[in-house]
Parts: sequence; C-alpha cells; structure tokens
Amino acid sequence: MAAGDQQPPQPQNERIATTPKWMATRATAVNILFWFELLGLAIGAAQFFVAPAIITDRRVAVASLALVLIVATLTRVLPRFKQQLWERCTCEIVALLAMATGLVYATGGIHSPMQTLFLLPLAGAAISLGRRGYTAIVVATIIAGIGVAATTFDSALDRSALAVWLIGSLAPVLIATTAISVLVEHMQGAERYIQDLSASDTLTGLLNQRAFEEALAREHRKGERHGRPYCVLVVDVENMAQINSTLGHEAGNQLIVAVSNAIARSIRATDVAARFGGDEFAVLLTDTDLNNATTVGARIRSHVHVGSISIGNRLIRANVHLGLACFPKDRRGYKELLALADQRMQHDREQHRRAEAS
Repeated sequence: MAAGDQQPPQPQNERIATTPKWMATRATAVNILFWFELLGLAIGAAQFFVAPAIITDRRVAVASLALVLIVATLTRVLPRFKQQLWERCTCEIVALLAMATGLVYATGGIHSPMQTLFLLPLAGAAISLGRRGYTAIVVATIIAGIGVAATTFDSALDRSALAVWLIGSLAPVLIATTAISVLVEHMQGAERYIQDLSASDTLTGLLNQRAFEEALAREHRKGERHGRPYCVLVVDVENMAQINSTLGHEAGNQLIVAVSNAIARSIRATDVAARFGGDEFAVLLTDTDLNNATTVGARIRSHVHVGSISIGNRLIRANVHLGLACFPKDRRGYKELLALADQRMQHDREQHRRAEAS
C-alpha cells in the first residue's frame, strides 16, 4: 500500500449515524401536525357558532372534523405509531386533507371562504414527508380541489372561470408550501452534513467513539428485542508509540489510515467501524455470531499485515491485536461487552509480547 494511496475511506456508517437526528426531526414534525390539527378543528368548529349560515352540508362538515379527531387520537394511542413516525405523519396529513376538502365542500365549494384550509395538509407534508411524500399530497390536493369544484360548479360560470378559481385558490398555497419543502430539504441536508462531521474521525473518516457507542446501543436494543446476535471487535495497532517517536507523527498517521482502510475492506456495509483515538479501533459486526466474527477478525489481521506504507526509504508494515465479545453469548450489556472486548484485546497483546520475549 503506497503512501500516495492513503486516502481516508468514506464513512460507510453515515446512515447509522444520522438516523437519530432524522427521527428527532420527524418527531418535531409530529408536534407541528398536532397544532395544525387543533387549528383545523378550531376553525371548523367555529363555523357552527360564528357563521352557521355558510354551512350548506352539516353532515359532511361534522364528519370531516370527526375524522381528524379520531385519527389524531388513534395515532397517539396505538403503539405502532410511536415508532413508525412516517406512517403517523402520513395518516394525519391525509386526515387533514380530507378535513379541508370536506369543510370546503360543506361551506360552498367553489364559493367557500375556507379554501385556505388546504394549506394545512400541504404545509404538514412539506415539513414531514420529504420530496416524494409532498409531491403525492400536492397531486391529491389538486384532485380534491377539482372534485370540489366539479361538484359545486355554478352552471352560470364558464370553464375558464372554473380554471381561474382553481389557480387562484391553490396556486398561492402550492407556491408557499413548495418553498417550505425546499427549505426543509436544504436544512436537513445541512444538518446531516454537520452531524457527519461531528460523528466522524477527521483522520480516517470512520466514526468516532461517541457515534460508535450510540450505534452499539441501538444494535443492543435490537438484539434484546428480536434475539439478534452481534459482536464487538476491538483492534489495537502494535508499536505505534515507537513509530511516532522514531519516524514522526506523520508516519504514524499514514499507518493509522492504512489500518483503517484495511478494516473498512474487511467488513460489510452493514457493519460499523470507528476509531477511538490514538491507535485503537472498534468494529460492530451486526447479525454476526462468534464463528463469523472470528473469521472477520482474522481477515482484518491479514489485510493489515499484507498492507504497508513507504516512509522515505523505509517500508513499514503493521500488526494488530484483537479482542472479541459477542451478544448474547457473553451475556453483558453493550458497555460491558465493549469493555470485555478491550480486555481480551489487551490479553492478546500481552500474549504476543510474551511470545516475542521467549
């Protein structure tokens, strides 16, 4: 492995690292949708007390409000929706769209003063569903608008007037919510980029210790819930202190990058690799038992050993020490498993030193 080839690997763990932030963003959207639902219910209910004369179909108006109330209640009570936030947002937005359509129809349709209610589902979709989800709600809103207009169309008006009504009613709402959708997408992209920077080791591009432990905690919860095995592998580079003192820290850095590349080549895309600082790495092997994890460890050791870097006129080859702990075999919590893997790595290092001394 020549020195010129030492490029930090791209973080294969980006999806794992960013998931919690996206869940937090969608949880915020759920709270916003709650206020949208309250607003829609308040506006609809107010018509019965403030301007009952504009309600031409009381049954449709009541059914529209009842639908939002039922959906909002169910999505907050049923356990399924506590984790499936995308489904929860989708159900509530569809209910908001049905409510807006029903209230517009029940208050005059093409002559309704409540046409701006279409802003609620569109804004909710722009905030919480992403580009594809928002586009689907836009199409559904246009169809709903055409349906309302067609069923309440005044024969005294010509078709051009109907087209003008559709454009005048929906176009401002669509333009405003499209701007919201684009803004939210850019904000989420910036958030993911910042999080990737904070979760990655700057030298190697692997995760740092904090991000690795978060991923390990999530995998442990999955293992406990579904009985899925996983293993933790701790990797320590041999004689790094000696290399830094004799050849300089730049040589040490190149060797660290070479080892990180070897680790990245040895694991699957679903596994998680991290640098803990200095000369120590950790690997989370998902859905892996002891036998397969042992094979991965041997592969890492081999890839590290056959690789080399050139410093001046010297060719440096690295060796590593390994420690392995597995769930559920070792029957520990995730922090204890990580500590156990580190202890076994230290034991491997001591055995290697005793073998060299004898």
